[in-house]
Amino acid sequence: MKNKILLLLALCPFFAAAQSGWTRAPKGLFIKIDGSFLDATTYYNPNGESVTTSAFRQSSINLYGEYGFRERLTFIVQAPLLRFNSFETTSTVAGIGDLRLEAKYRLSGNTFPVSVSVAPEIPTGRANAYATNKQFPEDRINLPTGDGEFNVWTTLAASHSFGKCYASAFTAYNFRTKYEGKKFRDLYQFGAELGFNPWKPLWLNAKLRAQFSNGDSRHPELGFVRGDATTYTLLSAEAFYRIGSHWGVAATYLDGGDWIAPFQNIYIAPYFSVGVVYER
Repeated sequence: MKNKILLLLALCPFFAAAQSGWTRAPKGLFIKIDGSFLDATTYYNPNGESVTTSAFRQSSINLYGEYGFRERLTFIVQAPLLRFNSFETTSTVAGIGDLRLEAKYRLSGNTFPVSVSVAPEIPTGRANAYATNKQFPEDRINLPTGDGEFNVWTTLAASHSFGKCYASAFTAYNFRTKYEGKKFRDLYQFGAELGFNPWKPLWLNAKLRAQFSNGDSRHPELGFVRGDATTYTLLSAEAFYRIGSHWGVAATYLDGGDWIAPFQNIYIAPYFSVGVVYER
């Protein structure tokens, strides 16, 4: 069983792909480039109160890649190659997003793989990118393409395949640091994924992810753009169709609810992405 990916969150903190216990075979390669789009008018403030605003829009071209460096060891890269942010009332700002580099090590065999990974997230995105009001150009709002701070994700994941299906579960912790002297709250997640291979070239999967914060935001005036104390519950589904021996296409739909972790400090709306996959 090779791990599939599921793109999750198109908001300012860069989203993580699906987590599993499997690693790539040595010299194995997986690359996905996709385009995603979000148009949201519902904002949940740091207190969890729902507010309707003018539409916040974000579109991105995203890269996800895996390389099997050695037996049990896989290197992973994730990055928004280009991100566009705007409100319907403002101009659009653009830039690259924050780069995430991950080393993943499988602790057990392939029958019931368990893996641990460490993933520094480097603030390569534009920490400040000001969009101007279309009617009043002297008014500006900061819509950065990255959160401006260095942080590190650590993840423990386990998986198992049975027939044409597989299941994975994971837990993760994000050690956050500072931006311009402002210390952010750490975050932690847990989630699960189910996959099904009904037809040889077709994979279907669904994933549930919940994110929590270790406390309320110390800096609510920063709003959602830094992702401080952002919490959510998200449910997503993906269809992956293989074309030939190396290429494939994927489409993802994501939405959320307050079933486990409530929405706090986040814009939320149905999210879509389509992409091209190369696998060797």
